[in-house]
Amino acid sequence: DNWEFDMWELQDVTQGHALSVLGFYLIQRAGLMDRFKIKPVKVARLLRAIESGYVDNPYHSAIHAADVLQTMHVIIHAAQLHVHYLDALGLLASYYAAIVHDFAHPGLTGDFLIASSDPLAIRYNDRSPLENHHCAASFGLLRRQELNALAPLSQSERNAFRKQVIELVLATDMKQHFSILSHFNTAPQPVDDTERLLSLQLALKCADIGHLGESLEVHNKWLSNLEEEFFRQGDKERELGIPISPLFDRSKQGVSKSQVGFYDFVALPLVHALSSAFPGSKPLMRW
Repeated sequence: DNWEFDMWELQDVTQGHALSVLGFYLIQRAGLMDRFKIKPVKVARLLRAIESGYVDNPYHSAIHAADVLQTMHVIIHAAQLHVHYLDALGLLASYYAAIVHDFAHPGLTGDFLIASSDPLAIRYNDRSPLENHHCAASFGLLRRQELNALAPLSQSERNAFRKQVIELVLATDMKQHFSILSHFNTAPQPVDDTERLLSLQLALKCADIGHLGESLEVHNKWLSNLEEEFFRQGDKERELGIPISPLFDRSKQGVSKSQVGFYDFVALPLVHALSSAFPGSKPLMRW
C-alpha cells in the first residue's frame, strides 16, 4: 500500500515469484475470488503461467509487471477509483491488465519490430504490435481449461473484462501517449464508461513509469536495466545494418543521461493530469 516499494526485495523474498505472489495476494485481499467464485488454485496456476511467460529481459520482465501492479493498486485506492469508478469486475480487470501489460515482451521496441518486419509487426499490421501481442498471448492462456480462472464468470462479465483489459493494455503504447493525455485533459469529469476508462488508462500509464517515484537507489537500478535493454537492441540494429535508435548505441550516451527531457515532457504532465483530477494521487507529484 506504500507509494515507495522495492520490488527487487520482494522478488528475493518470494524466490523469484514476486508477480504471482503479489497478484494472488491482491486479488484475494480484495475479495474477488469469493465475489466471482473463482477457484484459488486456478488463479495460482494462471499467475504462475503468466509469470513464466515473461521473458527474462533486463527491464520488461515479470518483476517490472509486479512493480506496475503494485503501483496501480496504490493509485486505484489512493484516488478512490475502486469506490467511485470501479465495480468488482473492473477492479479485477485493472489488476489483470497490470499483470499482463508486458506479457511475453521480446525486449525490443515496436519501432524495431516494424523496421525489421518482425512476424509480430506483420501480424498486427504495424499497429501497436507489442501491446496487441501482450493482450492476445495472455488471453491465449485463458483458453486452456486448467488455467481458465475466469470460467465462473457469465458471458457478459467475461466480455466486459476482456474489453477493459484490452483497452488498458493498448493504451500503454507510447505512440498513443499524447492523444490520450490530451483527451483526458479536455474531457469533463467521468460521466460515462468511456471517460471512466480514460481515467483508468491514465492510471496504468502512470503505474508503468512508477519507478520514477521510487527511492533513488531503486530507481537507478530500473534505469540501468532499461538502458541495458536498449543497448541490446542497439547491438541488434548494428548487426542488421539498420540505423541505431537514439540512446540505444553503447558507444554513446544512453537513456540514463537523458531523463530530464522524459520527466519534463512525458512524466510530469502525466502525473499532474491524474493528480489534478484525483487529489488522492497527489503523492505522485513528488517525482
